[in-house]
Amino acid sequence: MLKESINFKECIIVNPEKDNVAVSKKDFKAGTAISWKKETVLLKCGIKKGQRFAIKNIPEGEPIVQYGYTFGISKGIESGDIIHPNKVRDIYTYLNYEIESSPPKTLYEKTYRTKTFKGFKREGGKIGTRNYYLIVPTSQCASETALQISRAANERYLEQGKYKNIDGIATIPNTEGCGCASNIQIDRFLLVLMNFVNHPNIGGTLIVDLGCEQTNYDVLNACIEKINISPSKTVDWVTIQQEGGTQKTIKKSLDIIENRLSKVNDIEREQCLVADLIVGTECGASDSFSGITANPLIGSAIDKIVSNKGSAILSEVPEMIGAEHILIQRMKDRNVISKFKKIMEWYSDIANKLGVDMGDNLVPENEAGGLINSCIKSIGAVAKGGTSAITDILEYGEKLTKRGLNLMQGPGNDIESVTGMVASGANIICFSTGKGTVTGNAIVPTIKISSTTELYEKMPDDIDFDAGSLLSENGNFLKNSLSDDLLGLIIKVASGERTKSELNRQSQFQVWTAGKLSL
Repeated sequence: MLKESINFKECIIVNPEKDNVAVSKKDFKAGTAISWKKETVLLKCGIKKGQRFAIKNIPEGEPIVQYGYTFGISKGIESGDIIHPNKVRDIYTYLNYEIESSPPKTLYEKTYRTKTFKGFKREGGKIGTRNYYLIVPTSQCASETALQISRAANERYLEQGKYKNIDGIATIPNTEGCGCASNIQIDRFLLVLMNFVNHPNIGGTLIVDLGCEQTNYDVLNACIEKINISPSKTVDWVTIQQEGGTQKTIKKSLDIIENRLSKVNDIEREQCLVADLIVGTECGASDSFSGITANPLIGSAIDKIVSNKGSAILSEVPEMIGAEHILIQRMKDRNVISKFKKIMEWYSDIANKLGVDMGDNLVPENEAGGLINSCIKSIGAVAKGGTSAITDILEYGEKLTKRGLNLMQGPGNDIESVTGMVASGANIICFSTGKGTVTGNAIVPTIKISSTTELYEKMPDDIDFDAGSLLSENGNFLKNSLSDDLLGLIIKVASGERTKSELNRQSQFQVWTAGKLSL
C-alpha cells in the first residue's frame, strides 16, 4: 500500500538523458511513489536526504550512471532501490584509457572580458588581492617565536590604523624544517616557502630561523637568491641563536618591521582585469549535494574566468580517482595527458609503498551523506574545475606559468591542498563545503560556498555564499545567473572585501609532507 505519492521535483536527476539514478532532496518513507515522466518509481525502503536511488532497473553488470558518467557497476539493483555500497562494484580504469584529448571550446568568449577588480600590481605583471607583511619561520623550532612576533607587531603597529594599505602582518607557523631526511620533504618545504615569500599578496618578509635546522639561513637564502624577488619587496632575516635568544629576537624583529611597514604600505589598489585572477578550487567536508550545487557552481564561475584569459587550479589527486577519463578528454595535448598519468601513478605507487588505501579518502561522513564510493565523490569533486580545457599539470607548489585551468599534484587534505595552490600562485580560493568547514589561508582570501541553504543558515558566520538554491525547482535555470553572482563576489573579495574566514582570523598553513600520504 502506498504511503505517499509525490512529484519528481522533490528529487534531482543531474543528466536526465543518461542517468539511471536520482538524488533525494528530503527524507522519504518506504513505499513512496514518485512520478517521473510517464512512469512511477516505488521506493523499496526509506531514503534519507541526499541519498541516491535507482529510477529504473539496473541489472547485474550494467553501469550505474550519474552526471552522464559511470561511477560503478551494478550487482543487481531494482528500480526504487537505494544505491548502497554493497550493491555496487567499484571501477578504477583510467590507466586503460588511451583517448585523444579534445579540449572544449570557449563557452563565454568576451562576455566578461571587461570585468575588473582593484588589486595590487607588483613588478613583473603579478597581481595581488591582499597586501601582507609576512613573517616566515623556517622550521617548527622557530614557529612559536614567529607567532609571538606577529601578535606583538599587529597589536603595536596595525591596530592604530596608520597603514591603510596593509591587510595584516601574517605568519606561517609549521611543523617542518628539521628532524627528517634531506630529500623531497625538505625540497618541497623550501619550494613552498620561496613561493610564499615571492607571492604577489606579500609586500615584505621577515624570515626567522633558529640557526641549526636543515632549512636555516644558509640553505633557504641560497634558494631565495635564485628566484626573481620583486625589487620593491624587502626580505630581512633574524636568527634566534645568533641574536641571543627569543626575547632579543622578538625585540629586534619588531624594530625591523617598524622600519619596513611604510614601504609595504606605499602601494594602492588599481584596476585589474579578470584575466589577472588565479583561483584555487577546494572542497572539504562534502555531502551528497556538494557535487550537484556548490562544485558545479564554482566550475561555472571558473569557466567564465578562464575563457577570459584568467587562470584556475584544480588539485586533490585522491578526489580525481574514477574521474580520470573525464579529465583526460579535456587536456590540451598528449604531453599534458602524460604528465597527468605520471602524477596519478606516483600517488598510487607511494600509497602502495606506505600501505595506504586510496579509498580511505571517503570518510564515514561522506558515505552517510550519500557519497557511496570514491568515484561518485570524484566526479562531483572535479566539477569545481568547470568544463574548460586543461592547459598544464603542476607539481605540488610549482609556479603556474600557463594561463587557463591547471591541475596540481596534491592531497585531499584541505589545508595542505590550499597551501600548495597558494604556493603555485593562487590569489583567491573558492572552497565548497556540504557539512561545514571553517578553515582559511594565511595570505589568500578564501570564499566558502555551501551546498545547501540549510548549511548556509546554520553557519552564517563562516559561509560566504549559498549554492543551495540550485536545489529548487528552477535550479538549472538559476545556475548561470547564480554563477554570475559568485563571480561578482570573487571580484569584490579580490578588491578587498573580507571573507568570513578572514574576519574569523582563520589563517591556516600546512605543507604536504612527503612522509605521509594525505587523502
